[in-house]
Amino acid sequence: MSSSTRRKKLRDVLSGRGTSLAATIFDPFSARMADLLEFEAGLMGGSLASYMVLGAPDLILLTLTELAEQVHRCTRASLLPIVIDCDHGYGNALNVMRTVEEIDHAGAAAIMIEDTLLPQAYGSPMPQILSREESAGKLRAAIKARGDSDLIILGRTSAHTITGIEDAIARCTAFKQAGVDGLMLPGLRTRDELDRIAAAVDLPIMAGSPAEAMLDNEYLASRNVRLLSTGHHTLNVAMNALFAAMKQVRAGTPASKLQGADAKKLLGLITAEGDYEASIEAYLGSSRPVG
Repeated sequence: MSSSTRRKKLRDVLSGRGTSLAATIFDPFSARMADLLEFEAGLMGGSLASYMVLGAPDLILLTLTELAEQVHRCTRASLLPIVIDCDHGYGNALNVMRTVEEIDHAGAAAIMIEDTLLPQAYGSPMPQILSREESAGKLRAAIKARGDSDLIILGRTSAHTITGIEDAIARCTAFKQAGVDGLMLPGLRTRDELDRIAAAVDLPIMAGSPAEAMLDNEYLASRNVRLLSTGHHTLNVAMNALFAAMKQVRAGTPASKLQGADAKKLLGLITAEGDYEASIEAYLGSSRPVG
């Protein structure tokens, strides 16, 4: 599937009337799993990319090229439209332009650029937020860098949790004027916050980890929330399961005796083993199975 086809699928979601759930994506395996489970979109958080590529916390240590490489690995292996959290765009407005070019080339369906001051400045409390003017300017630069590409660009703000709802509304309005395709609002705490932003700015919204009391799809859809991420806890579950399994093996349990060790069928689905077997037969003159 081409990048344009993935992007059209995501644009259809954003222009629809319902709220779709985004899967947590961090590598080709997780992207393939989301495909199998028929998610309509995936989200690769900046934190997840840092964990998977560097084994490091989310401190803006990951470079743009490292992120782009990880994005490409996922889009090569998956048909899923993936939204990429590009944090602050890796610098100023000129760096944002380079970020758009690289992530576009890597095949992402959408990117988000946020208005937080990153990485942490010496002696400053966290988090801090950029001025509205600089934030909007970075998004105008992103739109310029996109050119005639169909990459989707989302403006992200956490102002509702830092500087207040009025500033959040002003920022979202400025983002719309800059030409973004939608908004990303992480950590919404109340319905009033979402109600006021949705009433003021007519753009599709992606909500990231809103308060549990807000998790009502009918309500969210009525407030222009077209994509929802309820958090990256699936990675936590996977991490705990892998650690527990390795701990059992270290204690003397044969790996073949671990619960869930027989995963040949699922592994075959995730790795598209049948497609490779067909290619072996067609092009190598053999029907020898893979593995």
